[in-house]
Amino acid sequence: MYPTLLLAGVVTAILLWLTVIKFLAKQKVQNLHTKYVFITGCDSGFGRETAIRMDKMGVCVLAACLTKQGEQDLKSMTSDKLKTFLMDVTDSQQIKDVFERVKNLLPTGQEWTPLDHMKRTADVNLWGMIDVTKTFLPLVKKSQGRVVNMSSIAGRMSFPNVSGYCISKYGVEAFSDALRREMSPWGVLVSMITPGMFKTGIGHTLVETIKKFWNQLSAEMKEEYGEKSLDRFVKGLSKAMDIASPDTYKVVDAIVDALTSQQPQSRYVVGWEAKRIVFISYLPTFIADRLMRVKISASS
Repeated sequence: MYPTLLLAGVVTAILLWLTVIKFLAKQKVQNLHTKYVFITGCDSGFGRETAIRMDKMGVCVLAACLTKQGEQDLKSMTSDKLKTFLMDVTDSQQIKDVFERVKNLLPTGQEWTPLDHMKRTADVNLWGMIDVTKTFLPLVKKSQGRVVNMSSIAGRMSFPNVSGYCISKYGVEAFSDALRREMSPWGVLVSMITPGMFKTGIGHTLVETIKKFWNQLSAEMKEEYGEKSLDRFVKGLSKAMDIASPDTYKVVDAIVDALTSQQPQSRYVVGWEAKRIVFISYLPTFIADRLMRVKISASS
C-alpha cells in the first residue's frame, strides 16, 4: 500500500510541477511598451517579420537592415516608433557605429546587448552574430535582458553539399550554449531558434549559388563528379522546397515568445522537419548516416 501511495504522490508532484512550468511559460513580460529589442537581418525573412510583429505589440524596435531599400520597405509597414539602422554584420566598424547610436537612444540606466564563400557564410551567420552580440552585451547585462540567436537544423546535423553553412550554424549553437552559461550570473537569458524547412527564398538562392560554383569547377572536377551530381542536388533541393512550410509565422511566434515569455526556452525547435532531424541527431551515427542516405536517394 505504501509503495502505491508513494508512487501516486510522485506522479502527482510531477504533474503539478509540469502544470506550474506550463503556466509560467505562458506568462509574458509586462510593460512591453517600455522594452527595447535590437533585431538584425530586417530586410527580409524572419528578421523583418519579427520586427513587424514586435512593433505591433508596442515594443520599441531597433531594426538593422543591410540595404536602404530594406529600410524603406520596413518603415512602410511599421509605426514611427520603430527605428532603422543600416548595418552590415560583417563590418565591425558599422556595428560599433550603430551601437553608439543605439546607446544614445536608450533611456538612462537601460542597456543591452570555394573557402572564400565558406568564410563569407561564417562571417555572416557566425562571426557577424558574435560581433553584434559582444558589442551590445554590456547593455544587455546591465538591464538583465535577453539574447535570441537564429540557429538551424544544420546546426544539429550536417548535410552534404552545404558544409560551409552547417559549420557556421554549429558555431552558433556552441557560442549560444556557452553564452547562456556565462551570462547566467547576470540574469541574462539566451535562447536559440531552430527552424526546419520554411519557404523563405533561401532555396532559390542556394540553387543559384551551387550552379555558380559548378561553373567555376575545373574540367577534371566536373568529370569526376558528373553533371548528374548537380542535377541530383538541384532536384533534391527543389523537392525539399516544395514540401517546406509556408507558415513562417511559427518561427516568428518562437522568437516573440523567447523575447516576451517570463520563462523562455533555451531552444525552440520549430516545424515537424526540425523535430525529426533533432531526433535523428540523437541516434547512433551509423543509423543517422543511413537515414540521411535514404532521404537523399528518395529526394533525387
